[in-house]
Amino acid sequence: MNGAQWLVRLLHRQGVEHIWVLHGNGLFTFLDACVDADLQVVDVRNEQAAAYMADAWAAMTGRPGVVAVSAGPGHTNALTGLANAWWDGRPMVLISGASPQGTEGADTFQELDQVSMARPACKYAAKVHHIEALPQQVHTAFATAVGGRPGPVHLTIPNDVFAAELDEAQLRPEPIGLLQARPAAAGDDRLVQQAAVLLASARKPFMLVGSGAFYARAWETLREFASLTDIPILSHIWDRGCIEQAIPQYVGITRGGQVTNSALPKLAEADVVLVVGARVDYRVAGGRPPVFPREAQIIRVDIEPAEINRAITPAVGIVGDPQTVLRQLAGELQRTGCDSHASWLAEVRAARQVLLAKWDALGHEDVWPLPSIRVCREIQKFLPRDITLLIDGGNIGQWAHMCLFDRHPSHWLTCGASGVVGWGFSGAIAARLARPTHPLLLLSGDGAAGFNLSEISTALRFGAPFVVVVAHDGAWGIVAEGQPEGRRIASQFGEIRFDRVAQALGARGVYIEHASQLGPAIEEGLAANTVTVIHTPIQWASLHTWEERFGPGQTR
Repeated sequence: MNGAQWLVRLLHRQGVEHIWVLHGNGLFTFLDACVDADLQVVDVRNEQAAAYMADAWAAMTGRPGVVAVSAGPGHTNALTGLANAWWDGRPMVLISGASPQGTEGADTFQELDQVSMARPACKYAAKVHHIEALPQQVHTAFATAVGGRPGPVHLTIPNDVFAAELDEAQLRPEPIGLLQARPAAAGDDRLVQQAAVLLASARKPFMLVGSGAFYARAWETLREFASLTDIPILSHIWDRGCIEQAIPQYVGITRGGQVTNSALPKLAEADVVLVVGARVDYRVAGGRPPVFPREAQIIRVDIEPAEINRAITPAVGIVGDPQTVLRQLAGELQRTGCDSHASWLAEVRAARQVLLAKWDALGHEDVWPLPSIRVCREIQKFLPRDITLLIDGGNIGQWAHMCLFDRHPSHWLTCGASGVVGWGFSGAIAARLARPTHPLLLLSGDGAAGFNLSEISTALRFGAPFVVVVAHDGAWGIVAEGQPEGRRIASQFGEIRFDRVAQALGARGVYIEHASQLGPAIEEGLAANTVTVIHTPIQWASLHTWEERFGPGQTR
């Protein structure tokens, strides 16, 4: 058995279902072994797309997404997806091929220090120099990817290592089972008691939940804790969601303040903030006022010890998985007693409602191009069906986050904390394969849609149908709006008829000429067993400027 055959057998036994690939130098032996093991290889048109797919698979499932690319340019193309997983803490494995090592240092074809390039965006990065080291380094990589705060890892495996013979007699038998990021660890009882005292005495507490709550599968426990305490809950924008159903305690996403979520400024009034599996980063001003409360007592819960004192030092820091620690906190509060925070919750919810009520009265006209909020309202009608929802793009994403996030379930996916655009078509393929029995709807801006449009053909080849609504305003809207008239440089582009491109690639393409057409077009697309691209011209205006340009009495 050679090294590639051993690696593929290990992946198969540990529950890896797909390898996201673009073939090339260094991968021939590995991919040949995938054929022998009947491990599905999803081959793409761009290594960046393959890395995005592995990242999205990891985000949807909590299991490592495995991407394999060729040496040199293949490796460099995949680095954006790797970095995306790094920012978000998603378990991903990048395997990069390399030329045989016998002539290393003599300008070998595509010779590059791939490990050094990947290391800053990885929890673990290494080159496998000898076949004897392959098992240990692979085990180290996968264990690191799913351990603690999950994240990406990288292995450069030269073709001579893939092809070398491995002595099975010297190996332990591999167990069968899913390798998954699902932490399980209780918090220190003394610290839990201290946290409970702070929460019981709080007048205006807040909760901030992030991806760590998703990986801990904390939804049911979180719902019970929220019902017990009536503490307002914010989830991090672009983090993995775990608010599976609408609950009164959930008040929306972070970032954007009065523009995206008018409940967020109430966070500054909090006297106690419980941070659960979330980073205190740019989304809450790095823990600084006026966004984050200066004098509040902070409680942090995280499975990763290094996260406890990251950015701010909490009054109480509890190392443990969010589900278990929330259950411990609930038990302690039930034992000692905890007053309801219903009046404070009502105040926060009223603040959120101010923004929503304002927009409820706007953007209903049957005009063309469509208002962005009208596009989001049409999409909202389909969300009770438990469809998988993806959001890609800057300007249209602002509108979606403002009006759609009355909950934040795990089957909704965004780019992540990086804020990258252009991952949507690739992510849709992985997300559809991860939830094959649920239809998938992607909302994308036209700038974002231009990145990996050719992956429509990949979706068709691998039976991953989805519907994408491309909101077309012919610009990088957020950028262009920040530039003065006459100086809009590199922010506007001509029209691309995405519907026609889709048809040329073998998919369905629909062009929207009236607001009333969008809902039926989405309905038809969700029922079709193919990719449907719905080109939807929209008004060029963000949440900041729509009223100025298109509000009551303005010229359209």
